Order: sequence, then structure tokens, then C-alpha cells
Amino acid sequence: MKTLRFLILFTTIFSLVIVSSCKKDDDTNPNKDAPNYEVKTVQVPDAMTQSNDPGARQAASYINMVNGMAGYGGMMTPPSKSSPVTNFKDGTEDIYVWEINEGNTHCTFTLRVTETATKYFWEMIVDGTMEGQVFNNFTYLKAEETKDGSSSSFTVYDPENGGILMTMSWYESGGATHFTFEVPDEIMMSVVVNADGSGSVEVKDWQNGQYVLEFRAEWDASGHGQWWEYDETGAIWNQGSW
Repeated sequence: MKTLRFLILFTTIFSLVIVSSCKKDDDTNPNKDAPNYEVKTVQVPDAMTQSNDPGARQAASYINMVNGMAGYGGMMTPPSKSSPVTNFKDGTEDIYVWEINEGNTHCTFTLRVTETATKYFWEMIVDGTMEGQVFNNFTYLKAEETKDGSSSSFTVYDPENGGILMTMSWYESGGATHFTFEVPDEIMMSVVVNADGSGSVEVKDWQNGQYVLEFRAEWDASGHGQWWEYDETGAIWNQGSW
């Protein structure tokens, strides 16, 4: 429940950032544009979404959840229109600062961007109050991405203890794209999409100090496939196809 509450708060912050960036006012951002964090998502096959099979629907819901988490990487771009975005350089870092004041939310966002020969790094710091949650110059997100566009990842941190709340990553290898979403010690979802559109999704649940396979689905290039559900011993207890 704690993770769910914080993800709701995270969604609220994300929504406010997006809304502030789309305000129709006369402010423009004349400062240097920050590099865009590439948000990559999975195309859910039509044959899966159109199927009435419960396993197909379950697979689609897991993929959509991974896509939803991936979308939060959009926070790594300062709003183009909002209260003015201040941009300055501190050593090797470009720093962007802006505020959001909406209802009972009064926060200052600081985005620190570092560039190396092969990667970009982002760090989002929040200071202020968001929906009753107080942040004291808290490092909320960190992200990195290779310049060749072959991989990226971001991590969200828990303001209550500073630990990792969730991670999202993807990389390309051998013509396939691999996605992983994890809430540590709770759940891990992995999705693989091949060049021809075929793929798989696996969901693992944290049990007795380790991740245990709970659900798996595979589909071919046409989007048709099969699925399996597993019990705590790893045995298949339900399966089907669409």
C-alpha cells in the first residue's frame, strides 16, 4: 500500500509538470534546452487487446503498466512554458530550476544534467510541499541514457527512507528490446519485444526473500500467443491461448 500511495503522489507530480509545460501563456524558455530522456514503450499487439481471453487481457494490463511507468521518464525535461525556468552551468552540470504552485502544492524543482562522451545523466531534486508530502531538497529521481540510444534507465527514491522505490530500464540487444520494471522486494516485470513484433512478458512476485515466477505470456509476430500462471512451487496451475 505504501508503494501504491507513493506512486499516486509520483503521478500527481508528473501530471503537474506536464500541465505546467502546456500552459498557454506568453512565457517562453530562452535558455539552453536540456537533452530529452527517450521514453520507449511497448506496442501492445492488436490480437492481444482485442481478445476476450482472460490471460491475454492480463498480459496486456501488465504491458500497459510497464508503459505507464516508462512514461514518467518525461519528467526529465524542464517545462517549456511555466513560471520561468532558470538555467545555469555549475562545473560540468547544466542546472534547470522552476517552481510549481498549484492548490496545496508549492515545490521547487531542480534538474541537474551531466554529459559524458557516451551518456547523459539526470538528477531531479524536489524542495517544498506536494499534496501534503514534505520534500527537503530530496533527490526524487535519477536517470541515465546512452547517447547512441541503445539503453536508458531511471530510479525513483522513497522520501521516507531514501531507499529505492522503483526502477525502470530498457536496452537493445540482438534486434530485441528488453524492458524491466521493478519495485524492490515486491514485484518485477520483464518484457521482451523482438524486431518482428513477437515477444514475451514475465511477472515475478517477491516471496521468502526471492522473486518467484507468477505469470508468463508469449506471442508471435501476428500478436497471437499463449500464457501460463504458476503457483508458489513453480508449477503451472492455469494456462491458455488467444
